[in-house]
Amino acid sequence: MTLDAPGSRVSMITRLVGILVLVLGLVLTYFTYQGASSASIVPQIVPVFYLGGGLLVIVGAIALIARYK
Repeated sequence: MTLDAPGSRVSMITRLVGILVLVLGLVLTYFTYQGASSASIVPQIVPVFYLGGGLLVIVGAIALIARYK
């Protein structure tokens, strides 16, 4: 794939943003797990952080596998 066409540049930038969002979701989920196991996070908000991290992972994965034209 060359980066000469405007569509391919948009596709590449969207995939890079998808990678960043995916990594952000994984990091949020990991640190939520670490915080929940050490009891440094209030237990009532742990599911909210897991949901947020999971949604970020899903959005990042969709951005990576989507086909842009």
